[in-house]
Order: sequence, then C-alpha cells, then structure tokens
Amino acid sequence: MKTEFLVLYDYGMGGTWRYLRADSESQIAELYPELEVVKERPSWLDDAREEKMRGRTADIDDVTDPFLTALRRARRQ
Repeated sequence: MKTEFLVLYDYGMGGTWRYLRADSESQIAELYPELEVVKERPSWLDDAREEKMRGRTADIDDVTDPFLTALRRARRQ
C-alpha cells in the first residue's frame, strides 16, 4: 500500500516541495535520488498550504506527472 511522503527537490537557489505517493522511502530514493524525503513538517507549512500541496500529490508510478517528468528530463541534460 502506498503512503504519502513529503519530498523536496532542492535546485540550489530554492526548492520545490511536493507530496509523493510511494511504497517506501527506498523506492523514492531508487527512482528519484534527487528528491529528499522530509520526515517532519516544516514550520512554514501551515494547514492551508499543506492542503493545497496534498491536492497536487503525485503517484511515483505516474509517468505523465509534470513534476516527475521534469526531473527525468533534467537528468538527460
């Protein structure tokens, strides 16, 4: 059963935060090593922001998700 994980893509001058449904943290690390799994909710992430982010939760197996597609595309450059 998949679980939602809060992940961060740190691109140097900032970061992109998303919720990602995956089987495990190790699955995320294997398929998207550029993502960091964040274990504790950051203080800036209030309930309203979290609800908005959860509305855009991606599934790790969704090959059409724009965020995950951009990560894969960036690897090829």
